[in-house]
Amino acid sequence: MSVVDQYKKRVAQKALQLDSEQYKAALALDDLSQKLINKKTQKSLLSLIKSIFTTPKGIQGIYFHGRVGRGKTMLMDLFYQQLSITRKKRIHFHHFMESVHQMLNEFSGKDNPLVHIADIWAKDVDLLCFDEFFVNDIGDAMLLAGLLKAMLSNGIVLVATSNCPPEDLYKNGLQRERFLATIEIIRQYCQVISIDGPKDHRLIATDAKLPGYRDYCILTSYQNNFLLQHFNTLSTANVRYDDHILIHGRAIEFIACSDKTIWFDFMALCSSPRSQRDYIKLADNYTTVLVSNVPEFNGELIPAVFSGVEDSYQRSGVLMGQLRGLDDEARRFIALVDEFYDRGIRLIIEAEVDIDQLYQGTQLNFEFARCRSRLFEMQRLSYS
Repeated sequence: MSVVDQYKKRVAQKALQLDSEQYKAALALDDLSQKLINKKTQKSLLSLIKSIFTTPKGIQGIYFHGRVGRGKTMLMDLFYQQLSITRKKRIHFHHFMESVHQMLNEFSGKDNPLVHIADIWAKDVDLLCFDEFFVNDIGDAMLLAGLLKAMLSNGIVLVATSNCPPEDLYKNGLQRERFLATIEIIRQYCQVISIDGPKDHRLIATDAKLPGYRDYCILTSYQNNFLLQHFNTLSTANVRYDDHILIHGRAIEFIACSDKTIWFDFMALCSSPRSQRDYIKLADNYTTVLVSNVPEFNGELIPAVFSGVEDSYQRSGVLMGQLRGLDDEARRFIALVDEFYDRGIRLIIEAEVDIDQLYQGTQLNFEFARCRSRLFEMQRLSYS
C-alpha cells in the first residue's frame, strides 16, 4: 500500500486530520518509492549505465522539514515500511554520527577515511533514512560535507527529516562557514520539501482530552512517593538502592535500579557533563527510566555546584560558588528526551511544573518546542 493510500486510510479512520502539506510530502515519497523500485529492477547494461551517469539527478532524495508535531516521523515510517527494497537503512542521525566517529577511530592513519566509510555504507545500502537531522556538534559539522559528498556521489539516496530548512542547519555554530558546503550538497542531492504549518498534530489529541493519554506527573512533594510506587510496581529482581552505574567510564549515581528499570535524580542525570552517547547507552540497557525533581528551566541563576558533582564541575572549568542558568541542563534534558522518544523508552518524571511551563528561558525556545511536543506524545498509552 502506497504512502498516500496509507495516509488516506488513517484520515478515514480519524487517526489523522487531513493536512495538505503532509499530503504533498506523501505524494513525493511515493514518487521516490517508484524510482527506487524501478532502479532495483533495471537489468539491461544500457539502463545500468544510464542510472550511473544520471546520479544525482536521476534519483534525488528528499529532505523534508517542518516544526515539531508536523508528522515528519510518521511519514518516514509509512514510507520506509512500505518500500519493497532490502538495501535500505533507517537510523537516527545522532546514532549515525556515533557510528561514523567509531569508524574514524578504526581508520586512523589511513588516507581519505571518509571515502572508506562511504564505500562501506554503499556496499549494503541504496537508501539511507535520517530521522531528526539536527547538527549542534562542531565535530559532526566539520565532517558532514566530505562524508555526505562521498556517500551520495556513491549512489546512496538520502531521505531526511528535520525541524529546520537546510539553510538553518548549524545556525550560529562555530566555524559555520566550513559547514556551508554541507547545505549545498543537501540541495544538490535532495528535493527540499516544507511541511510546515500551524498545527502540532501531537497536541491536537491532548488538547481534545481524548482517551489513551496518561496524566503528566506533577511534583507536589520532594519525598518521591509517586515514583517510589511506580518503581516498586515495575521492578522485578536484583534491586539496588543509592548506588551508581558506569557509562563510558564515568559514574552516574542512581536512586534505585533493577534489571530493566532505573531511577535517577535529575541533577545526577543532566547536571554533570553528559552527551547523547550516555543516553544512547541508557536506552540500550533499560526499558523504563524514572527521573525525580525535574526543575522549571527558567533562566534564573543558581549555584554552579550541586552535591555529588563537584569534581565534574571543577574539571569543566566552572568554579565553585559561581552562579549560572540551567540552559546546559535543559540541553541535556532535550537530548535525553530525544533519545528515549526515538527508542521507545518509557520515561516517568516528577517535575515542578506542567509540560507547557517547563522551559521559561529564551535561548532554547526552538529546541525545547520539540522536547515539549515529544513529552506530550510519550504520554500516549500506545507509546512504547
